[in-house]
Amino acid sequence: DRLLDSRDGLRVPVILAVCVAACAAPDADFTPVAFDRVQPDLFETPGAQTNSWADYDGDGDLDLFVGMRYTPKRLYRNDGGRFVDVAAEVGLADLEDTRAGAWGDYDGDGDPDLYVGYPVAEGTPNRLYRNDGGRFTDVAPGLGVDLVGTSRQPSWVDYDGDGDLDLFVALRDQPNRMFRNDGAPVENGAPRDGGVDSAAGDAPSWTFTDVTAESGLGDPRRTVGVAWFDYDRDGDLDVHVSNQNGDEDAFYRNEGDGTFVDVAPALGINHPGRGAEYGSVAAAVTDFDNDGDLDLFVATYGPDILWSNNGDGTFTDVTDPATLGVDYHSTSAVWGDVDHNGLPDLVETSYLSGIAAVEDHMFKNAGGGRFHNALPANLLEHGPSHGVAWADFDRDGDLDLSIANNDEAGGTHHLYRNLLAPDAAARSLQVAAVDATGRSVVPGAEVQLLDHDTGRLLGTRLIDTGGGYCSQGAAPAHFGLPPGIERVDVRVTFIAGGERSTVVREGVLPADYHGRWLIVSRGG
Repeated sequence: DRLLDSRDGLRVPVILAVCVAACAAPDADFTPVAFDRVQPDLFETPGAQTNSWADYDGDGDLDLFVGMRYTPKRLYRNDGGRFVDVAAEVGLADLEDTRAGAWGDYDGDGDPDLYVGYPVAEGTPNRLYRNDGGRFTDVAPGLGVDLVGTSRQPSWVDYDGDGDLDLFVALRDQPNRMFRNDGAPVENGAPRDGGVDSAAGDAPSWTFTDVTAESGLGDPRRTVGVAWFDYDRDGDLDVHVSNQNGDEDAFYRNEGDGTFVDVAPALGINHPGRGAEYGSVAAAVTDFDNDGDLDLFVATYGPDILWSNNGDGTFTDVTDPATLGVDYHSTSAVWGDVDHNGLPDLVETSYLSGIAAVEDHMFKNAGGGRFHNALPANLLEHGPSHGVAWADFDRDGDLDLSIANNDEAGGTHHLYRNLLAPDAAARSLQVAAVDATGRSVVPGAEVQLLDHDTGRLLGTRLIDTGGGYCSQGAAPAHFGLPPGIERVDVRVTFIAGGERSTVVREGVLPADYHGRWLIVSRGG
């Protein structure tokens, strides 16, 4: 995406000037970070836009989906830390301009399915690829979710708390859409397996109902980014909607009865009065200050903004003291503890068509609510970017970084390995929050770690509900641990039906889970 007026020439000096301020000298205890490119020849193709991680084949490591611009989509299967593009053989390598991709197990069969969105200029209906044991079948037409429009962020969330994943689709050219998952038809008292009609071969029989009108989520503004989380801690998922072209942002509070109310103006987080060349793009959620509640960063065409959750259903703008209030023409952002000091860091990507001076940033969390730009020099070589996603693909304990750029002239989709020292990388724990069957990731679940000996809160993370650039992954929550932590207590809170039910694992030794995930199910 780019601005819709001719002010590019005016904005570039601003971008360069604020970068000088943001790159000021860090604190004395600042620890540099380093990354190395992975399989450069494989990840060199230009035109990448959205990227997201999930274990699509159930082998215990994370695989990478990349949506491309007029070249085949990529699905990189992770074979023990080496990648192979298997998109063609599994049925994903179509050629359309792919803008969005979200993983979610809509049919509850234990493997993540993939919803893909396209721009309206293509006239291509969105696709829902059902994962059939590692091969994919488009079932969108039969389920009524084959939308045609300028699609941006799709999200799989259980908005109504009935235990299955519903589908929200953000659109930039028409009202957003909400589809309630009503499950599979019942045969002999049990759901039909996988929602497949045995009498009709692969004809999908799963049911989605368009509840856009009754839910109140049909926002007609030009939406790009979406993030769902229980901001007011009342037991259901609320949604922040990032809007473009001067439109105000929205924050829809879930009323618990299937309806939503926009409370952004009342909360003061709606960005009123901005010009048509400005707007919000991506939203990223974490507990950046480790106070136990989830905070919100909004990447914008204009000054980015960090909203600190006050814990009482309100937010405070802490952008300036955090030194994040700068104008990078941002497209995306993700949180992750890159150096295992126990504090989430922020990667922000930027893009402005034809302007190479727009750089990405890696803001290290220095504690006390302050951040410093620490992007290694070799990460600048990929140019301005769209998609960005963290994942520990090599299972060494630290977070690696996938970055996508849709510039056809020189954009790539590089993958970078985090070179954190092995002993520091091992100071970590990754927690997968899954449903009562123990099979399907639960987006929107909250994961907390506490020091077992002192009870001190070490961090709070959100299972992804929409992040990066128009993407949603199905990865575990990652925690870097500061030195001296031996045992931790893990608290996973599942959000559903007006209740926040918490499952606790006490006295966990992170070393026992090095190279694998701690799996916590809703059923305990």
